[in-house]
Amino acid sequence: MAEVFQRSRVVQAWLAGARYLSEQKSLDARNVILEINTPQLITAEDRAAINDVNCALQKKNSTRSVMTAAGTIFPQRIYQRYGRPEWYKKYKEVIERGKVPGTWGTYAMRMIERKGDGDTSFNPLDKIIEKLTAMRERDKSFFKSAYELGICDPSEDIDHTFNGEGFELPTYDPRIDRNSYMGSPCLSHVTFKLIDGKIDLTAIYRSHYYAERALGNLIGLSQLQDYVAKESGFEPGVMTCVSTYAKLDVGFGGIRAARELLDSLPNDESLTKELSA
Repeated sequence: MAEVFQRSRVVQAWLAGARYLSEQKSLDARNVILEINTPQLITAEDRAAINDVNCALQKKNSTRSVMTAAGTIFPQRIYQRYGRPEWYKKYKEVIERGKVPGTWGTYAMRMIERKGDGDTSFNPLDKIIEKLTAMRERDKSFFKSAYELGICDPSEDIDHTFNGEGFELPTYDPRIDRNSYMGSPCLSHVTFKLIDGKIDLTAIYRSHYYAERALGNLIGLSQLQDYVAKESGFEPGVMTCVSTYAKLDVGFGGIRAARELLDSLPNDESLTKELSA
């Protein structure tokens, strides 16, 4: 049975999902859905909560942080420094220097570079922006659902036409991931929707760790959504995250530590009232 949590901001949505998982006997659940109305909005209260989560993560593992997880989906600082399209090149240089041998890299890297036929490659994320820009310039915004970052065979030809058909941009790569049981990407699919002049984003996770990664993942997805909207000339809209399997893992040092942290963070009663008004 799906559990749906509708909130205004990322931190409140994550808190609702994490507290729900903490109440489950097995600390996990199927189909936890977060729908966030203004995902780019972060208040002072939110920043304080993010800092508390960071402190808890780093007690368990000094290399973990909320923004480290966010940066695997979208490298906000590199984009802010270099802009589009220069950040693509700079990010690839950073990954080439820092990638640990034997690992598959980051979601951001898979989004901006995929292998085509032979030695060719293309930038799936930038193709989405080009496609959305063309929709705006040609006044073809009636194509609502043709902007995908999803599961496909990267060897397939890329459709450059503007015919309203699906445009797949993989995070899952069957050439690399098909034999893996562990360590393969947890983020399976990202889809953008052009609804009433705004860019909605929906992300689907095959597996989602709510202590170690989920808050950072949500922030990274909100930055990705904002980037695509800004660069294609639209406003960001609603962001939805579907965790087909969600787990409150031991990233905070165990269930007792996780419950103590969640109890110490502010509740979202006022936000619930706001949405129901």
